[in-house]
Amino acid sequence: MVNYDYLYNKEYHANEINKNHFDNKKLHFRIIENATVLPHKALVINAKETLELGGILDAQGNFVKGSSLGSGTNGAYTPTAEIQNSNETVIYFGMLIHIWGHCITDCLKRAWFFKSDTYKKYFQNCKTIYTTMGGGRNNPQFSGIIKNSGCRYKNNASCYSTDKISQYNYSR
Repeated sequence: MVNYDYLYNKEYHANEINKNHFDNKKLHFRIIENATVLPHKALVINAKETLELGGILDAQGNFVKGSSLGSGTNGAYTPTAEIQNSNETVIYFGMLIHIWGHCITDCLKRAWFFKSDTYKKYFQNCKTIYTTMGGGRNNPQFSGIIKNSGCRYKNNASCYSTDKISQYNYSR
């Protein structure tokens, strides 16, 4: 039995609570060759509006949809620092943020990949990288989130510079 007595609009909430919210979409990931990781960058528009930029560019310089904070934003920007090259395969966990609700909805949604057979078979020896809002480096809480999600690699790292990665695996 559900008690709706405390709700302002009982009929609306009763419909939402009783609705089947299950989404039968198949989870998937992408492999992107020669990706560029863009760390977080805040672009202040005015006193009330700031764009949160950062995410992944593919080899052609196109922004990879869904790699920024929030699924509907385009976090692309032109890097001003020198791009560091790396010849490793990594898993991009996304942009982690210290705001608990965003951490759950924007970050933890990618954790399923660490439990997948594909990860266990092909990618468990790959480093997991992430960017952080505000550019923090290797926050132990974020490393703990990744480890507790099932990641088996021991040296995961925050990406706070612009890095060119030879292969990046991106779950969404």
